[in-house]
Amino acid sequence: MVDYNYTPEALAQKRNEAAVIYSKFTLLIPRYGTDVVYCFVEGYDMPYYRAIVRNVCQKEPIEIKCDGKQSVIAANKFIESKEECHAYTKRYFVDRDFDSNDSLSDTIFVTDGYAIENYYLSDTCVGNILKTEFKISIVEHNEHYNKCMDLFHQEHNKFFEGTLLLNAWYSCLYHNPNWNRRDVSLDNCFPKEWMNLKIGKITHNYSLHDIEAKFYKAPKLKEEEIVKSMNELKLMGPSRSRGKYEMQFLFEFLSFIKNEPKKKRVYSVNSCSLPFQQNTMISTFSQYADVTDRLYCYIKTGKRKD
Repeated sequence: MVDYNYTPEALAQKRNEAAVIYSKFTLLIPRYGTDVVYCFVEGYDMPYYRAIVRNVCQKEPIEIKCDGKQSVIAANKFIESKEECHAYTKRYFVDRDFDSNDSLSDTIFVTDGYAIENYYLSDTCVGNILKTEFKISIVEHNEHYNKCMDLFHQEHNKFFEGTLLLNAWYSCLYHNPNWNRRDVSLDNCFPKEWMNLKIGKITHNYSLHDIEAKFYKAPKLKEEEIVKSMNELKLMGPSRSRGKYEMQFLFEFLSFIKNEPKKKRVYSVNSCSLPFQQNTMISTFSQYADVTDRLYCYIKTGKRKD
């Protein structure tokens, strides 16, 4: 569930953050009025949402960046309680993470998968990137295209298997009442000492003991709970795995195709001139990312339907 287990001091801080975000919002009103969509996001999420909001609402989206998920939730509660704010079109966006999110207001959108990054790992998204940016035509280069997609599926499955234990452990932390989120901070990349992320040769080697040693401040979890979580995540698939890791895999996969030697091409057919980095993939490939019916409906109506 969403972490509401705050100390009185932490709760007061969230209220203060909500008031600051509200102030940002009210400062924008004299300039934009009711002609725009005010979008409250966790952080670097607007490159994904911007074009979708613009196309659906036929209004310009205005970003109001909050300090993480809880700040978006706090801002939503604070702002929606004020009747004078109801005249303005507002949308609130958060990642699903490993929270249940059941208690969230239906005026907040929750991603279908773990995070917005997971919208970039579908066959449709990856296929369109290959066809457009890598010029691997499904008609003219069908064999190369199929080889690329087969490689993507093969290596993605290996990566998913390799990250499963850490994802499951992290998922269990979300439901542990003794967890202080400040004690465990995961990087954007999967720990390199636990995985060789070389496309075509992906391997992993780590254990629960390794996780506990690395994140020694975290509460100790029951192994049977972690195994149960692993089985549940395996059934749900990569879309419910940590998005930052999924984006790391996509970056490595596309880099592998891009850097294939010209004289030894097996997958690529042309050079890809588009520069991309892992930390800018959300904006670079935003036009190809999935847009689900849930997201479209929320942006159109302002109400989330689960």
